[in-house]
Amino acid sequence: MPSSKNKSQIPPLISIVMACYQGEKFIEEQILCHLDQDYPNLEFIYVDDASSDNTWSILQQFAQKDSRIKIYQNLENLGYIGCFEHAIQLAQGDWIALSDQDDRWKSHKISRLYESISTFSLIYSNSQLMDEKGNLLATRMSDIKNQISYHSPLMYTFGAWAPGHSMLFRKNILKTAFPFPRFVSHDYYIGFLATCFQGITYLPEVLVDYRQHNQNAIGANLKTAPKLYQTRKQRDKRIQQRVQLLAEICPQEKKEEKEVLLMLAYDFCSKSLLHRFRRMYLVMKYRDSMLAYKKKGALGKWLYPFKLLFAIY
Repeated sequence: MPSSKNKSQIPPLISIVMACYQGEKFIEEQILCHLDQDYPNLEFIYVDDASSDNTWSILQQFAQKDSRIKIYQNLENLGYIGCFEHAIQLAQGDWIALSDQDDRWKSHKISRLYESISTFSLIYSNSQLMDEKGNLLATRMSDIKNQISYHSPLMYTFGAWAPGHSMLFRKNILKTAFPFPRFVSHDYYIGFLATCFQGITYLPEVLVDYRQHNQNAIGANLKTAPKLYQTRKQRDKRIQQRVQLLAEICPQEKKEEKEVLLMLAYDFCSKSLLHRFRRMYLVMKYRDSMLAYKKKGALGKWLYPFKLLFAIY
C-alpha cells in the first residue's frame, strides 16, 4: 500500500472512469459493482458517447441517487479511445481505475489494487472470462495471455498486455499524455507511459469477470477482434507508427531505452540491408525485455530476431 503518515486519515480519492456507448444491456450491473466497492473514497466518472439507446437515461437515474456519480454526454461520437481520453481528463482523483461497461467486478477490486501497488505507477490484476449471459467460463486471462510485470519501456516494443478493465494507475503519469494517439489502444498507451516512470506490477488475483460477446470493443480473443489493418503494408505502417510513438514519448531520463527505440524506429522504416541487420542485432541484444510479453521459450526468443531480416514483426 502507498505510504501514509496518518493511517486514520481518509484514503486518497480514486476515480473510476467508464466510457459508455450503447450499453443498456449490461451497464446497470457494472454500475452496481462500482457502488458495491469497499474502498471508502471514490468518485465515478461516466461519459456517454452519444448513444442512441437508453444508456444516458440509465446513467441519469443512478446519478440522481448517488452524488459521487458524475455523468457527461458527448454531443457527437468520439469513439472508444476518444471517449476514454475525455473521461480521464474529467477525473479529480490522484488515482484512476478504468472500467468497461459490461464486466462484473469483485467488491474488493479497488481496495486490493490500491493496497498492492506499492511504489509502482500502475497495477493490473487477473480476470475470469464469462459469457454474454454472465456465466463464468473455465478460462482465466492468464491462461491465454502472458500476464507479467513490466519494468522497462522496451518491454512494450512488440506488444504488451495490461488491460484497462483491470488496471489502477497514478494520474500523474498522464501530465504530458494528451492528446491520446488513435492508432494504439488507450490502455496500451497508458501502460507504456507507466513503464517510463515506476513501472507496472501484476497481481495474479482474479478481480474482474470479463464478459465476452459480439459487441466487445476488444475481446480476450484477438483472433476474432476487428482487424486494424487488411494488408501486410498496412500492418507494417501501423507497427512503424507505434515504434516511432514509443521512441518519441520515452523520456530522456531513460537514455538507453530511448536510444534503442529511436534506432529501431529508423530501422523499421528502412529497407537497407544494413538497417535490417541492426534491428536484428538490437532485438537479439534486448530480447529478454522486448520479447517478454510473447509466450516463447529461450530458443524461440533467440530465433525470433532473425525473422527481422525479412519482416518487421
